Amino acid sequence: MPARYPPQDCPEGFISRYFVISGDTMTIIAQYFGTTKEELIAVNSHITDPNVLYPGDVLCVPGFRKPATCPTNFQGRYEVKDGDTMFSIAQKFNISEEELISANQHVPNPKFIFPFDVLCVPAL
Repeated sequence: MPARYPPQDCPEGFISRYFVISGDTMTIIAQYFGTTKEELIAVNSHITDPNVLYPGDVLCVPGFRKPATCPTNFQGRYEVKDGDTMFSIAQKFNISEEELISANQHVPNPKFIFPFDVLCVPAL
């Protein structure tokens, strides 16, 4: 089956594109992008059977994430750059990785951060 491409416009909040690779499922992709399987299915109606994905299918996925609010006593916000990790960002600000992760509950899996995500940086 040829790859299926996303709708012309992804809905607000789902502004990025993801190319399916072998072994992907809606659940895996949703976890990776910090959304739910149900939300992912809803915004990708061009996938008629969400239990069957083909390599090369293109899905609308959430764009960058930013916190609604930051915890009290934080020193600022940081926009993730390509190649950043929670550990490398924590080092830049002289805080522990655990403190950084704890201050950013809007990131469901701290192993997966993306360029343009916005993080709260705790105070020293």
